[in-house]
Amino acid sequence: MAGSQDEFAQRVVALIDAGNTALGRQDRQAAAASFARASELLFRRAAAAESYQDKLRLARRARQLLDSVQALKGESVDGQRSGFVADRIASGGSAPPPVDEDARQLAADLAPAAPGVRFADIAGLDEVKETLRLRMIYPARNPAALRRYGLTMGGGMLLYGPPGTGKTMVARAVAGELDTPFFAIKPSDILSQYYGQSEARLAELFTTVRGCSHGAVVFVDEIDAIGASRSRGDASEPSRRLLNQLLNELDGVHGRPAGLLFLAATNEPWLLDPALLRPPRFSEKCYIQLPDPTARRKLLELRLSGCPLADNLDWDGWSQRTEGFSGADLVELCERAKQLPFREAILEGRERPVGHADLEQALSRVRPSVSADSLKRYEEFGT
Repeated sequence: MAGSQDEFAQRVVALIDAGNTALGRQDRQAAAASFARASELLFRRAAAAESYQDKLRLARRARQLLDSVQALKGESVDGQRSGFVADRIASGGSAPPPVDEDARQLAADLAPAAPGVRFADIAGLDEVKETLRLRMIYPARNPAALRRYGLTMGGGMLLYGPPGTGKTMVARAVAGELDTPFFAIKPSDILSQYYGQSEARLAELFTTVRGCSHGAVVFVDEIDAIGASRSRGDASEPSRRLLNQLLNELDGVHGRPAGLLFLAATNEPWLLDPALLRPPRFSEKCYIQLPDPTARRKLLELRLSGCPLADNLDWDGWSQRTEGFSGADLVELCERAKQLPFREAILEGRERPVGHADLEQALSRVRPSVSADSLKRYEEFGT
């Protein structure tokens, strides 16, 4: 078996083996339970995959296992995407192992998933975090209380703000808080030069996430690239069709399971089609602002941790001097400051800590990337 197995891969293989064993003794209930759990794990790894192809490859296998679960329970299965074992069960034949070696190979070749992100890993943005808790996290964790107050879970949230402020990380943290799969959809995953393929890709991605039996967080990054206003003079027919497909998917034309949450991000919210900002799509808007002094200090400390540091660094002073910096700007500042003593260590064989002078020199070369005019426009959009 090629590749190295992490704990996740071993669990998938063990569950498939357990399901096969249960099928051998005609215990359909136990087999269904094992395949359902294996499917859930594969959906989670599909959500964590970076490339579009890896997401779909893993999600297709997870959906085939879910089809096997349906067939074992005597439920109808979509013949267009059912797995071999589901087809055999539905036709009354004996049930062989579910594409056994292929599934085991798939699990064996998976790379370990990246560690999850939680709100505690994000500096500042306390108001944004509380809004997300109220709209998404508390309802998901307390469905009974939600019903008592006549509220429904769902609807999307738009994260907007300057580049480099951590919109993607905030979305990942929502999934981390809920311990649920995170599907990040980028325009490059969707857009194609061929007629109709962009809409087909978008539909397949949403079909994939709807297969997550325990819910998922769906994050559409740079949504302005596929959701720009249809009234623009340069709006093409393909872009209008793609936007219509996105609106249909968000409205749940094909059904939206409980626990499926939608987030989107943009650096240019004023470009979006007004239809995207109507309930229950992305009517709730969260402004991801530049970090405040407390958040800037925490970001500086985090980015400089793990390397030798001078004892006399004035963290509060540097948090004040970096007013107007985005998170990405602060990362660049710290990287440049660390390069100076690193260069001396390599060329002169002399190691020393990162100090005030290094930050001063880095600050002379790094400037805030967000203009005052841009900040004003973001604030006006939110009013």
